[in-house]
Amino acid sequence: MQAARYPALRPSADQSCGRLFPREDVEMMARFRRDIASSTVMLKDLTPFGARVEGVGALEIDEMVTISLPGCRPSLAFVAWANAHGAGLEFIEPLSADRFDDLVARYGLSGGKEDSAAA
Repeated sequence: MQAARYPALRPSADQSCGRLFPREDVEMMARFRRDIASSTVMLKDLTPFGARVEGVGALEIDEMVTISLPGCRPSLAFVAWANAHGAGLEFIEPLSADRFDDLVARYGLSGGKEDSAAA
């Protein structure tokens, strides 16, 4: 099943929006830590390798932060891009396929996109 979701974890052939991997739309709250300041942020999309977050304030590209996803231990990530509305994070340790599938199943907004594509 995981191989069908992201075959060999290869980049997407369609990189028209500048993303290396297809993202799953999600809405989940996560704990975000920068230096000594900690806050709650909203994750808006997710791959095993990173996420887009909103509500983080001003960040610098390549800055190291910590993100705690629901049911996961805190993980280190680098800021890949940032603007006034949010930031893209690249996880130092990718999510396991099982953890990624679980988070998407619980917080995903796709509405059964995979099931309809398989039919």
